[in-house]
Amino acid sequence: MIDYDSLLKKIPKVKKILDDGTNTNLYHYTKPEKLLSILESGTIRFSNALYLNDKEEVTYSYKLIVNLINEMPKLNSDLFSKIKDYFYKKYKNIIDGNDNFLNKYEYYTISFSTDSDNLTLWNNYSKGQTYTGYNIGFCKRDLIEDMEKQGFHSVYGNIIYNQESQITILKLIFEKWNKQFEKLITSKPTPKNQEKQQDVLFELIDILSIISLFFKNPHFKDEKEYRIIFISNFSPRTYKQTKIFEKNGLFIPYIEYKFLKRTVSSINIGPTLDENIFYTSTCRMLSNFGYDKKTINRSKIPLRY
Repeated sequence: MIDYDSLLKKIPKVKKILDDGTNTNLYHYTKPEKLLSILESGTIRFSNALYLNDKEEVTYSYKLIVNLINEMPKLNSDLFSKIKDYFYKKYKNIIDGNDNFLNKYEYYTISFSTDSDNLTLWNNYSKGQTYTGYNIGFCKRDLIEDMEKQGFHSVYGNIIYNQESQITILKLIFEKWNKQFEKLITSKPTPKNQEKQQDVLFELIDILSIISLFFKNPHFKDEKEYRIIFISNFSPRTYKQTKIFEKNGLFIPYIEYKFLKRTVSSINIGPTLDENIFYTSTCRMLSNFGYDKKTINRSKIPLRY
């Protein structure tokens, strides 16, 4: 398994942009029926990142990587022609519906927001004035520490929406690994040296693959998304760990994570006209599953009617 945390430590500026180390609450938005299922089972899903969104979002970072390489002629052509070819093929395979994009690693993600009362996200989980969404607040530090103990060695951070910031991050990565590669090719050619050159190539592919999951189109910036990503080997062993759910006609692999109740900090109710009955109903449901001491908040966003 690739140690992505060690790779990110090689570029501390990027690591700090994703997460500055402060402890905050993260909010997982969901529909009421899913909230019930999550709290009753005590599990949430790491879902396969490839199938969660439309093609444009999945390929957004790949296009950015290829275009930026074209704009940086001083990069080593031997190394970056391979990088460009790799990500262009990934982009084309996804767009064309070709299963050649399947690699030895799969990326599973849980999405949160850093905003507990987000109108954009509430709208995704509400239906008119009689059906509202919810979110579960988790203590970030406790959640990630528990995931590590359970073997979910994850990469985590804020989604980067600003394209200038995305380009800055990519340039830092390009320049770091380009410098390593240039140093190797000016050294005496040996079998060991050739092996190290391959290592640089594979490391660069790995770090760009994971960083690409933290880039989104600026149009989605209001979501204030935070992702926790678990990297899993694509193997028969993984097939046994994964389950499948259907969403909008897609069959999406997922891996269940059983969280500790103490990692839950709050339950938040979306905007609704009948907020009192929704509040008392939620309190009663939570007491059934042992969450009666958790804070319950009502949205402060007024409904228009």
